[in-house]
Amino acid sequence: MAEKNPRKGAFILPSLFTIANLFFGFSAILFAESGKYQIACFFVFVSAIMDMLDGRIARMTGTESQFGAELDSIVDVVSFGVAPAFIFYHWGFSQPAIDMFLKRLGWAAAFIFVSCGALRLARFNIQKNIVDSKYFVGVPIPIAAIFTISMVLRFPEPVNSPLFSYIVSMMVIFVALLMVSKIKYYSFKKTKIKKEKPYSFVIVIIILFAGLIIAPATILLLFAFFYLIHPFIFRNGSHKEPQSKASK
Repeated sequence: MAEKNPRKGAFILPSLFTIANLFFGFSAILFAESGKYQIACFFVFVSAIMDMLDGRIARMTGTESQFGAELDSIVDVVSFGVAPAFIFYHWGFSQPAIDMFLKRLGWAAAFIFVSCGALRLARFNIQKNIVDSKYFVGVPIPIAAIFTISMVLRFPEPVNSPLFSYIVSMMVIFVALLMVSKIKYYSFKKTKIKKEKPYSFVIVIIILFAGLIIAPATILLLFAFFYLIHPFIFRNGSHKEPQSKASK
C-alpha cells in the first residue's frame, strides 16, 4: 500500500502562508510610516487572513510541526502586535495639536499593546495542550489587532483632537489588558450548524458580507467590539467549561 504520509514539499506550504503573513505585517509598518493608514490597515487585515489559512492548511495536509507553531507566534507579534501599535501611534499622536504628554501616553499605550500581545502568544504556546479548544483564554491577538485598525479605518484622518487621542489610547490599553486576562472567549472551533435550520446561518453570513460591502470599517469595528464584550454579556456560557484540550 502507498504511504499516507504527506510529501516533503507539503511541509513548506503552511510556512509560506506564515511568511506571507509577515510580509503584509511588515508592509503595513512601512505604509503607516508614510501616512497611508488605510493601506496599512488593509495589509494587517490580509495578515489575519494569512494567519487563519496557515493553520488550516497545516491541519488539512497533516504538516503541523513545532517549528511552524513557533514561527507563527513570532510572525504574529510583528503583524498583530508591532504593526497595529505602530499604525495606532502614528495615526493618533503625530499631529501638532497633540502635546508631549499625550504623545508619551500614546507611546506607552502602543508599547503596552505590543507587550501584552507577546505575553498572550507566549501563554498560548504553553497552554495549548491543556485548555479546551472551545475557548480562548484572553482576547486572541488578531482580534485585538482588528479592533485597533478598525478604529483607524473608521476615522482615517490623523487625529487632531487631544481628547480623541486620549480616548483611543485608553481603549487600546483596555484591549491590551484583555489579551492577558483570564476571561474565556468563544473560539467557534466547535460550532455546529443545525441541519434543521441551515438557512439562519446563511442569512447571517449574507448580512455580514452585505455590511462589509456597504460600510466595511463600521462593520469590522462593531464585530471586533462585540467579540471583546461578549463574555461579559454571556457570562454563564463562557465560564463553566472545564479546561482540557488545546486551543489558540
